Amino acid sequence: MLAQVALIASLVACSIAAQAGSVLIVADEWPQMDVLAQYLEAEGGYAVEKAEQDQLPDDLGPYHAVFQFIHGPFKDGPAGALMDYAAGGGRLVVLHHGVSSAKRATQGWLEFLGITLDRDKDAEHRYVWIEGVDLTLVNLNPRHYITTHHVAYDKTVEYRPSDQPSPSVSLPALDLDQTEVYLNHQFTDAREKTVLLGFRYEERKSGEVHMQDRAGWFKAAGKGLVFYFQPGHAVSDFEKAGFCQILLNCLTWRVTPAGLRSDE
Repeated sequence: MLAQVALIASLVACSIAAQAGSVLIVADEWPQMDVLAQYLEAEGGYAVEKAEQDQLPDDLGPYHAVFQFIHGPFKDGPAGALMDYAAGGGRLVVLHHGVSSAKRATQGWLEFLGITLDRDKDAEHRYVWIEGVDLTLVNLNPRHYITTHHVAYDKTVEYRPSDQPSPSVSLPALDLDQTEVYLNHQFTDAREKTVLLGFRYEERKSGEVHMQDRAGWFKAAGKGLVFYFQPGHAVSDFEKAGFCQILLNCLTWRVTPAGLRSDE
């Protein structure tokens, strides 16, 4: 009897994975991605494959989605393959240091994402990164499927969008502890992006509060989509079920103008 139950459970799991499809994670750090992979498999039924950037499959087309989590230098060849995948109709999800200073050397990558990072010491909005911070992730698009479907938020916070002039509003939020924040990602593509998430970060010494609408967004890329989410430095970021659910929602969302439907 137990063997029959195990067999049925195995067949059901295989059926769910076949229905959901396969996703590929391309990374050079794996503790964070191992946690994400477990969530996508357990909660989404996806079959997750993993590869270093030098080990990409020849054809990315069959994957329902590809995640990019490259901390170090991102080579032009693999970057070009991921950009072609998105332009051809795929869903490319870029995480955390996929937009960081090392990527300025990757041919066409930041331009593809519509981002610039100004590291000039006299820059008005200088790009900086700060480790070991407590970060609040804020839902700026609370009617969108990606930010709401099965997502449990910790609290509500007062947030003033960096799209000024705007008043402060009360919005759902998730707390991420001892992670990393990137300040001053600058958009170069005007209003092409749909912004989903912002962040709120308070400096411990000065008490200065930073609120920037840069923690999560997506945009069209040819026939496909590219998503970016700033969290991901710490393993604990992915142990936050709400954040992983947001990433899963990027895979199940059926594209509509209002973003209110899914493939389920």
